[in-house]
Amino acid sequence: MDNNLDTEGLDYLQWSILDRIVKKTRRNFDILLGYASPDYAKKLLLTTNNSHRIGRAIKLRVLNPKKRMDLIRLLILEGVSRVAISRDEVYFDTDDLKERGLYLW
Repeated sequence: MDNNLDTEGLDYLQWSILDRIVKKTRRNFDILLGYASPDYAKKLLLTTNNSHRIGRAIKLRVLNPKKRMDLIRLLILEGVSRVAISRDEVYFDTDDLKERGLYLW
């Protein structure tokens, strides 16, 4: 996990969604990126309209495919309308900076 990880700036909605999923699954998830301060966002080369910059996005490491699919299903059931998936990560946000959808990266 990154020592520069800042979860203090995360929006309450992000925490409440993740908290409900953790309680339902009884699993903990590795948070790779939450809120990105302006200085940290510069280091990561995040664009100004990036959801992490306003505390409305979370990127999680989920190595197990079944756990990853369970997480995606629960995010959708929680009403999350933008989810991105990679081989070992799941990203979600709850803002309107980008179009809704399910993305692969």
